[in-house]
Amino acid sequence: MLVAVPLPVVIVSVVVFNLILPPPAQFNKGLTFEPPFLNAILYTVFLAFTSYMVGYISFKSYLQNGWPFLVLLGSGALAWGSTSLLSGWLTNLPGGPNPAITISNTGALVASIFHFVSSTWSRGPSPRTDLKIRKSIIILAYGSVLGFTALYSVAALEGMTPLFFVPGVGQTVLRMAVLGSAAALFAVSSILFARRYFASRSRSRTLYWYFLALGLTGVGLAAVFFGRAPGDPISWTGRAAMFLGGTYFLKAVHTAFKGTNVG
Repeated sequence: MLVAVPLPVVIVSVVVFNLILPPPAQFNKGLTFEPPFLNAILYTVFLAFTSYMVGYISFKSYLQNGWPFLVLLGSGALAWGSTSLLSGWLTNLPGGPNPAITISNTGALVASIFHFVSSTWSRGPSPRTDLKIRKSIIILAYGSVLGFTALYSVAALEGMTPLFFVPGVGQTVLRMAVLGSAAALFAVSSILFARRYFASRSRSRTLYWYFLALGLTGVGLAAVFFGRAPGDPISWTGRAAMFLGGTYFLKAVHTAFKGTNVG
């Protein structure tokens, strides 16, 4: 289907840009496009808003059908959306972008862990589980994610977390490890859900949109390693992949809410 086309297109685009763009030392900053608040607005609309909608629909869907993977999906979405929202608006702080990068990259890793666990979860719905117990489970999960996000964000702003970015030097090894792990987990999760989708006779629409969303997000995060400068063609290709991934996550959870078989 046409909705699957963006994933290989993004991968090819990153490869092509990486081949034709000059190395960072020779890169012309005139090729960048990075207005101060455009990134924050786009992150708010395409990552934060869609993630919160995913979290809300996952909440309603879990109460309705009891699929445990919806708790993990919703928790991952909240981690991704909350940290994306904060990092988008904190990028232009006078002290530099390190807090924003720290919050964003750590949020990506936390979200990727939730999605990876979701991809390995084989248990089906629990129709016998009392509605109050379901509600308690998902509220506890969501509350833990939001609580961690708030505390970690304050710690990053206060300089209590390890550095992810050093002005005048660039990204640290820790940032590369965290971001690389997040991208890898998103990619592996996408592959696992794709395998589950193609192995299923029902060809669940939820699984279809979910593995595409995970793949686009993973490629978008991985694009950072090939970028020459913030706002360069590779950066925007990666961001576009993550923005589209946000809409695909929303579509995936919407199909689950409508009662589509999730595999």
